[in-house]
Amino acid sequence: MSLKSQQDILTKLNIEQLNSMQQETAEALAEANHLVLLSPTGTGKTVAFLLPILASLDPEVTEIQALILVPSRELAIQIETVVREMGTGYKVNSVYGGIPATKDKMAIKHRPAILIGTPGRVSDHIHYENFATEHIKTLVLDEFDKSLEIGFEDQMRDILQALPNVQRRILTSATQGVKIPFFVGLRNHTTVNYLD
Repeated sequence: MSLKSQQDILTKLNIEQLNSMQQETAEALAEANHLVLLSPTGTGKTVAFLLPILASLDPEVTEIQALILVPSRELAIQIETVVREMGTGYKVNSVYGGIPATKDKMAIKHRPAILIGTPGRVSDHIHYENFATEHIKTLVLDEFDKSLEIGFEDQMRDILQALPNVQRRILTSATQGVKIPFFVGLRNHTTVNYLD
């Protein structure tokens, strides 16, 4: 992504410039494919991981390229809203419990480039083969410790096993000292830590 297009996105979000955490995250992801981002809630982690994801999307690919797993419906909607506000032209959808899965299925029939969802609902869609997983190159586990606390570990493990070509893994948390489960498959990861 050019500096100009990044600046255009930030302008749409009413952000003058990246904060130091966002800048460090961008630099870390330019060098490393596995990142753990630790920063308090409300510091802009969503923008920090979305910008590098958008820069890596291939406009020629018509399947899902990035999957963002979140612990709650509220967070899924929040991230989807941010992506839409960025106005990049890439399709985005969020899937979560509480609405009929058939409604999701219709929404993702025209494949989004970015899919956001809770582990339970995403796992169901993968189980029923509602979308292809082989083009998913980026996986984000946003607030991954909360997903584990809620009891989504089995679904998260199932999802990761169904993603054969993930190259980039990004984990975020607002909690210090969280144990990263082995099944996530982090290798030689970089940590950006803004927790005091």
